[in-house]
Amino acid sequence: MAVNFVLQVNNNRKSDYYGQQVARVKLLGNIDTDKVAEIIQRNASVKRSDVKAVLAELAEVITDQLEAGFAVKLDGIGSFSPRMHAKYQAVTDAEPYDVEENVKSVGVLFRAERKKTSSGTIQTLMPERKLKRYENYVQQTKPQPEP
Repeated sequence: MAVNFVLQVNNNRKSDYYGQQVARVKLLGNIDTDKVAEIIQRNASVKRSDVKAVLAELAEVITDQLEAGFAVKLDGIGSFSPRMHAKYQAVTDAEPYDVEENVKSVGVLFRAERKKTSSGTIQTLMPERKLKRYENYVQQTKPQPEP
């Protein structure tokens, strides 16, 4: 398998790389929980409904643990942890830090699991670095017109 990419021109006039091309991932679509459960059912001895129940519970457990202030590590996948973006602000006792005003967003950070190999460190979810131009993928998979 390969990751599809397209080349895009940097249109940010403030960038040192304005006008230059950069490779960006081109997704082929999204896979939802039903499809994941279907694939797991084909590869394991459990029913799709059981897989969906476990995945739903997993999402709930991760949410609960993140809200409680814990990071959650799933072996072979990676770890989820709470994150926030906030403005830098010098504060004194006279001017306390205003969380509502200074915290821009709160969310979840995902870090894929990594493992060391003889050639360096790789992510376990995408161990190979195969790439394919999206245009080539489209040409190869486009249905041929009937004669």
